[in-house]
Amino acid sequence: MNKPTHKKRFTYWGMAASAFFLLGACGQTEPTEGQPDTTVQTEDSTFPLTLDNYTVSADGSEFSKKKITYESRPESIVANNQGTAELLLQLGLAEDIVGVAALYGAGDETVSEDFSNIPVLAEGYVGKELVVGVDPDIVVGRGQLFASAEWGTGTVEELNELDIQTYIQATSTPGATFDDLHTDIADLGKLFAVEEQAQAFSTDVRDRMDAIVETVPEDQEAVEYAYIFGAEGTNVDVYSGAADTYLNDALSYLKLENAFAETTGEISVEALLETDPEALLLVDYTGGRAPEESLADLKANEALSSLTAIQEDRIYTIDYNQFWSYGYQILTGMEQLSSEFYSTN
Repeated sequence: MNKPTHKKRFTYWGMAASAFFLLGACGQTEPTEGQPDTTVQTEDSTFPLTLDNYTVSADGSEFSKKKITYESRPESIVANNQGTAELLLQLGLAEDIVGVAALYGAGDETVSEDFSNIPVLAEGYVGKELVVGVDPDIVVGRGQLFASAEWGTGTVEELNELDIQTYIQATSTPGATFDDLHTDIADLGKLFAVEEQAQAFSTDVRDRMDAIVETVPEDQEAVEYAYIFGAEGTNVDVYSGAADTYLNDALSYLKLENAFAETTGEISVEALLETDPEALLLVDYTGGRAPEESLADLKANEALSSLTAIQEDRIYTIDYNQFWSYGYQILTGMEQLSSEFYSTN
């Protein structure tokens, strides 16, 4: 598979939405009678530690559940995307991160100083050679990037063969919901022996979501939206987002529903007009067209003039890193979106 562009990379993610989880193997072995107990206590975690996690197919599209046993606390981490690195920083792991890649959006200012000290393996997606070159104990991040391709870190199995362990964020898997963020935080807390920090951060996440929900009017009806990955002239890149169930579930807390949540593959302008979502979410990402330019072309496109979102000026810019990090950063995006949406509607 060719390296995906920001728009086209999502076509195989859409395929992943229809792929059901397969049950994996690899369980933890308990000491038998007559053998020494080799478990090690590290702060709040006990090793060997077994977690429910995932593996993914070579093209990054099909996920399978897998129990993974970690013999000891990983000491060096590669985060395969910006948002994952920021999550690890929130857990106090700045000194453990030896590499990051995929810097595609605005960073979290609360961890910007620590983030600036992390070696950047690639501004875009990083390949396996560069990952292996920094000799990490573990690669953590978005599941679709654990692919056997020039833009992928290598599969779980390929990395394991090199004695590199993996942790795939539950939030990046098909069928994920916002609650899976708490699963990731708890699991990473155990894996890196920072459970106290993880529990505190999880509480902060819950408090922020509760505050966001409070901004929604009690009588607010659901509003349908569509994702737009840019527009130029009469060309409009509409993205279904069907595979991104974590995003869709999080936005449902704002009473926003993805109009194409059940649609996979490319979305035509004709389909956009027929569906007529009430709002458009215009994605701003590093290397993409300036959202101001895309917005101007959307409004100038006569073919789109009948869209409710155009007529009622309901086009909102969202940041790629905040939404496609599959992490806590989506809260910042939702706070901004809520402020803009409910102050004008």
